[in-house]
Amino acid sequence: MSVALSAVATVLFASAASAEPVDNAGQKDQLTYKVVPYVITDPHLVKNPQLILDELAKRGDLSGLGISPADGGPSKIHGRAAVAEPRSYVVDSSRFPRGSLPSDRYDYAEFSECTASGSEAYNDEGWIKNRYSYCQNHVIVMPAYVCGLFPPSCRQVGTYMSVNTMIGYGKQEGWDFQGLPEWRFADFYLDVNVLQATGPFADPRATMEAEIECDGDYPGQPPSGVDPDNACVPGGRDVTERPISEWRVNRGADFDIGSEGVAPAADKGEQIAVGEFYFDYDFDLPGAWVQLFDPESPAGGMRFDSAWYNQQSTKGSVFDRATPGFSFTKSDPDVAGAAVHIEEARANPAATVPTKPDKVLHGATPSDPLHRLPRAKSEGHRVRADHNRDVSTNFCDTVAMPPKPPTGGPYDCDEYALASTYEGAAQFYHDEQPQNELNYSVRWVNSEQNQEAGRRIGRWYENDRILDREAFFIPIRP
Repeated sequence: MSVALSAVATVLFASAASAEPVDNAGQKDQLTYKVVPYVITDPHLVKNPQLILDELAKRGDLSGLGISPADGGPSKIHGRAAVAEPRSYVVDSSRFPRGSLPSDRYDYAEFSECTASGSEAYNDEGWIKNRYSYCQNHVIVMPAYVCGLFPPSCRQVGTYMSVNTMIGYGKQEGWDFQGLPEWRFADFYLDVNVLQATGPFADPRATMEAEIECDGDYPGQPPSGVDPDNACVPGGRDVTERPISEWRVNRGADFDIGSEGVAPAADKGEQIAVGEFYFDYDFDLPGAWVQLFDPESPAGGMRFDSAWYNQQSTKGSVFDRATPGFSFTKSDPDVAGAAVHIEEARANPAATVPTKPDKVLHGATPSDPLHRLPRAKSEGHRVRADHNRDVSTNFCDTVAMPPKPPTGGPYDCDEYALASTYEGAAQFYHDEQPQNELNYSVRWVNSEQNQEAGRRIGRWYENDRILDREAFFIPIRP
């Protein structure tokens, strides 16, 4: 199709710098040969890519859909609503019966889960299924234009389009990278579903290269002996280049990223490194074609740590752009009493004991979380966790505590917020905030149900690498 000098042509000529390519006859002309990249994450369009092709056929660009060309990152989508709540994921406590590890400790997302029509992977941020499982879907669109200066117009002569699915796999283990055994790492899988490749993209010599990138940092200072540039870097599998015709039949490719660390130890700290990962796409088309920018996928976030106090695994990597949640279910007979206590206490804090009219109890939502207090981290952490427990159990020994129910025992003095959190019963003392005194609830709960809830959350802390002061919430299910 031929289009007037529109937004597309303006972009083309603004960057063309009058390259004056040579035509097949060896004569200079006034034509420019350009491809314009778009990276689209709008859920409706990613699920219905034909709408994108229809818009290109009608207008020659995607301005009618409110989409600008990519300029080194995802295309700008105009008018997108803001997200009200922080992103989160929830793990059901039943995965950790009696505090045991599940047979599948990662519970990675399947490809079918990532691409299902209802998947949250259809957006810029992607979907964090759990601490170790991430996926995101996007569309790469590359219309190719031949443009002339006199008269000023462009003609679309080909299109590339693919729906790409990136899946990330966090780890609970270290990585011996290039003879350095204390690295942390994550794996990635990229699926490239080529839907259209016409014009110059149909040339057997046309190739597409996918490269994983990661921009990283050590908050504060890296451990001694660690290169600060190695907070997050591509590993041994960082680039895959294939002819576009081959991507059609061999859609998948594997990648990895890593982060340097030293042997886990208390004097080395948690060795936290954070990274922002994404895929960079580079097209190589035979002839005089010029690609304005290398399109990039939306970026995801990852945290690496070497927390020596995590007894399950001292090194690991997690997708950290979602608040972790750990749910208890009231219909689960193994934890029912603890679940009911948490739900009712948060619903009406003023009705709990000890009595306090303006009592505040946190942890119901991602925006109002609790924060883990790992007693194994230091003597100070152990003392504070024990103090939380002492404050609550001491109240249960007073005459102000309602009597134990006559049946259904034996009973424990169950406290909320948990003693393993900074919001526990002794928060007022350690944080020197007297206004927080009595901001806890105690109730008689069946001993086995109370202790089972504690075993489950203790194992989850370790399995999901919930570190010191890290936020989490506890939803209650029916």
